[in-house]
Amino acid sequence: MSFFISADSLMYYEHYECPAKGAKTLVMIHGAGLNSTFWQSIVPLLEWRYSILLYDLSGHGQSSEGHTDISWELLTGELHALLRSLRLDRVTLLGHDFGAHLAVQFALTYGSMVESLILISPFAHLPLTSLHKEYKLRASLAKKTARQTLGEAMAKRMSVKHKDAVLTQRIVQAFERAHSPTYVQMVELAAKPVFLKDYLVLQKPVLLLSGEQDPVFTPALAGLTHAQLETTGFLVVPDASSLVFVDQPIYAADWIDAFSRKPLSGQRNNAINRELRQHVQQLTKQGYEHWSGNRIRIRCLGKFEVCLNDRIVPGGWNTRYAKSLMIYLAFHPTATREQLCEALFPEVEHPNAMRNLRVYLSHFSKLLETNDTDKPCLTIGRDVVKLHYLVDCDVMEFLNDLQQVSAEQDSEVKYGLCEDLLSRLSGKFMPGCYDPFSLSLKEKIEQLWEGITLWAADYCMLTERGGQAVPFLLSGLQHGLADETLYYDRLIAIYQKSGNAKELRKWVRKKRNSSPPSCEEQL
Repeated sequence: MSFFISADSLMYYEHYECPAKGAKTLVMIHGAGLNSTFWQSIVPLLEWRYSILLYDLSGHGQSSEGHTDISWELLTGELHALLRSLRLDRVTLLGHDFGAHLAVQFALTYGSMVESLILISPFAHLPLTSLHKEYKLRASLAKKTARQTLGEAMAKRMSVKHKDAVLTQRIVQAFERAHSPTYVQMVELAAKPVFLKDYLVLQKPVLLLSGEQDPVFTPALAGLTHAQLETTGFLVVPDASSLVFVDQPIYAADWIDAFSRKPLSGQRNNAINRELRQHVQQLTKQGYEHWSGNRIRIRCLGKFEVCLNDRIVPGGWNTRYAKSLMIYLAFHPTATREQLCEALFPEVEHPNAMRNLRVYLSHFSKLLETNDTDKPCLTIGRDVVKLHYLVDCDVMEFLNDLQQVSAEQDSEVKYGLCEDLLSRLSGKFMPGCYDPFSLSLKEKIEQLWEGITLWAADYCMLTERGGQAVPFLLSGLQHGLADETLYYDRLIAIYQKSGNAKELRKWVRKKRNSSPPSCEEQL
């Protein structure tokens, strides 16, 4: 057991020195939320041939929290200082999850010290919305829920052995020990879409390991990553999830050993692989360009605001259906004139609607004029209207998240996501939007939110945290469409149990006033 002082933090590490002459050194870097103890499943299988260095990242395991601002420069600098203190000048980096991303960043900065890399279930960065949601989910759970909940959720994602109570408890305890702000910063840092670009300039021998049942770094995703890189080996570990070295330690150790002794097979640069690599790289490049291109950001929760890239578009949205056109095109970036007329003003006779639409589109296009780029934000053809910029719309994201929460089966995870949704709400849904499409969208959101607020309140009451149910019930009253007495009854029950007579009288009175008078009262 050893500690190393780096800057203002204390770093815990273990160094197993192999007595064999000329033994290589494997540096094992754990994932965000975990700690170095999880590598112990394979240390005994490798220490006879390799020297092994384990350490706990800042804010994890036995290392101190240390820093308020996490960056690649900070983390790679800490590892570099540790290697220098141990006089290690040539190593193989073995990283899992966030640790795999850190290994790549270290190799980019201190390339002369890195012989090769073994990356297990790394954070992958293709322009996929589902990947972005996964990383967002992890950060949201860390911010809004108990770390035990986060640990339990991650145990199910990370290991096929998550039904083993001992292993799940180890994972939960690791997440409970991890410093939440540090964990969130690490997830947000690694989720930035630069990882694959880093790979392409790395030019180091790399082994990718993917668990057969990994729900995030799936075998298909690992294979796609592998196809783009000339110096990469690839293995799908059967009957394993993200923690392949815990689920299948012997299998994982054998491949780590084989790769470390002979990093490249020499079969990666044939004609088929070269052509495939060029095609996949081009497709991925196009995806990145689309993902990181010009954006139009639309805010509809609480207030209405439109930004072209980073420039706020000023007033003019409350006239000539501009706001309605903007919201419709956010959901349908390409639409015909007929579709716009049917969606926004179906009650107007078709010839008049088409004439009016020409005026509305002229006004709308002037609002979206920009000199920022050569590419226009909007084109209006004879029949088709097309929005070219990528759309970030908070109400669209909120709707997608509502649907995700409604489908979630794990109650604690679901509750954590409910807390995140609640924190994002302020003011009204889509204020000032009265066209049929917007009203239908608003009603759909309100119906979903109604069900979620009632579920969250009931879950709070079931788990003896009635006070946490109140904000959900108040939000449901503000935004929901349900019978108000459903909320009044729950609030009354909460204040009866807590003994808050003032609030109890208030909600009993509101319920009484909301109820229709009985026949006797009418007489």
